[in-house]
Amino acid sequence: MSKRLLLSRILKRSGVFALLDALPSRPGVIVLNHHRIGDASKTRYDRGVFSQTAEGLGEQVRFLQKRMPIVAGEELEELLTGKRPLDRTYAAITFDDGYLDNYTNAFPVLRSLGAPGIFFPVIEYAGSDAVPWWDEIAYLVRNTDRPVLEVSTPVPLRVQVGSDREAAIRPFLRHYKRPENQDSARFLQELRESAGCSLPEPGRRFLNWGEAREMVAAGMEFGSHTCSHTILSQQSAEQQRWELTESRRILEKELGLRIHSLAYPVGSSSAFTDETEKIAIDAGFSLAFAFQGGWNRSGSIRPSHVQRISPAPMMVSLESQVFGLTRAIWTP
Repeated sequence: MSKRLLLSRILKRSGVFALLDALPSRPGVIVLNHHRIGDASKTRYDRGVFSQTAEGLGEQVRFLQKRMPIVAGEELEELLTGKRPLDRTYAAITFDDGYLDNYTNAFPVLRSLGAPGIFFPVIEYAGSDAVPWWDEIAYLVRNTDRPVLEVSTPVPLRVQVGSDREAAIRPFLRHYKRPENQDSARFLQELRESAGCSLPEPGRRFLNWGEAREMVAAGMEFGSHTCSHTILSQQSAEQQRWELTESRRILEKELGLRIHSLAYPVGSSSAFTDETEKIAIDAGFSLAFAFQGGWNRSGSIRPSHVQRISPAPMMVSLESQVFGLTRAIWTP
């Protein structure tokens, strides 16, 4: 058990959470970001992108609904751009990448609870059996029978592959995301050759446009996650501009609605730059979401750099996150 989880359980049992829950919330917007919804233990690919089961997502949504409005669309845009005053804590729930389980698992939960979600699909993956780079990296490392894996791009990396495959996967994911990795295709080819195994036929893995339109009709919102899920900081300004403007154009054409929000792929501090933010604004996005932790406190919100958190999988830890951010009495 982690120290954070242990502390959260102690605070809950001692009644601290109940006291915090009774306090007024601070003005701001807390954004919870998910990728995949389902059982991580059953995947052959990257387990790190699973944030919750369908049942756990429902529990999270009900917890939030009892304490703050869950918003999306124009309401969220107005709150984050200062067009509407923030008088309390609001929540938003986002989903990156557009995996099929967003439609089969997350969407039914949100619809049944009357909660809006914001989905950021990758244009090239829509309706496809694509295996993105993070899933391919995880599959190759998880299934190789070789004791050592190595790549030379962008700089040499050599990893011992033991019984803990998750520990061996993480260094390769970090290495791929380095800003100086200007040749992602070469990186993947080197890893394929080092691992000595190939990908299986996966079947459809991402939601299609018909499913997206059904979700929109039920009150869900969509935004851009670029055309190819490239790491924008690795690309030229011209390529970044194309990724953003073309993805927005296709989304508006397919879904028949104004697209005003963007989620930067990966979303870390090294995954996009100040120039990327300017390009996003020029491309017509009024909101652009990072993924670096923290929340959006009234008076310090930057619409081109909206903060999101990864919700803790255990409810007691999520309570710790939410109360710690929105009550300002202590830091979890």
